[in-house]
Amino acid sequence: MNQTIQILGKGVALILLLACVLSSIILGRSLQQMRKDQEGILVKGVAEMEIVSDLAMWTSSISIRSLDLAQGYALLGEQTQQALDYLKDQGIEETQVELATISVSTSYKRDARGARTSEIDHYSLSQRITVESTDVALIKQLSKDASILISRGLGFASYAPDFYFTGLEPLKLDLLEQASANARLRADRLATSTGSRVKGIVSASQGVFQITGPHSTETSGGGLYDTSTIDKKVRAVVTMKFKLD
Repeated sequence: MNQTIQILGKGVALILLLACVLSSIILGRSLQQMRKDQEGILVKGVAEMEIVSDLAMWTSSISIRSLDLAQGYALLGEQTQQALDYLKDQGIEETQVELATISVSTSYKRDARGARTSEIDHYSLSQRITVESTDVALIKQLSKDASILISRGLGFASYAPDFYFTGLEPLKLDLLEQASANARLRADRLATSTGSRVKGIVSASQGVFQITGPHSTETSGGGLYDTSTIDKKVRAVVTMKFKLD
């Protein structure tokens, strides 16, 4: 009788031990799955595309100095008209040109101690000219040929033109779609290497767009838009978190 009780006791103990082991295994797998679901896998997707600017804006100015204000206005008007005639000869239409308000400043003479007097020394007048055109190659060339107007005696100054791509917004949507696909591909590769499988998306966030020169590696946390080159590269980045199975 006592021997039977001992055998039964050992059997119960063995069953309880197996139950504890199985419970530990099940609990461990459950915790592992919960941790996997909570952590997931975080990847960045990237998409790039090269584009060509289709709009150019070029700013120049004419500046003169004159002892007489009226004569200064007249001289500035003459030089501005010469510049406009030159632009017209180069293929720029009148509707593509915008003239800013004339800027005038007065300089006063100074006495022997360097203090400013009330006597006028001269007037400085300036006229800003802005040209907007879809012929980006022409604008680039005009900005380089500014010395032609200077050689004619004009107080002409040329600034670096800005080049833009007007179809950027629709392009951004395409790049975001491509970057998302790239993120999924990266997630699949990483999951496969660990014996897992991508289950679904937990979250996704869009990064900033970087628009740079074609060979530039420059980036900025706030995004970039390089307007100095005709040829550009647009780069989109998305950050996505995936569940793993």
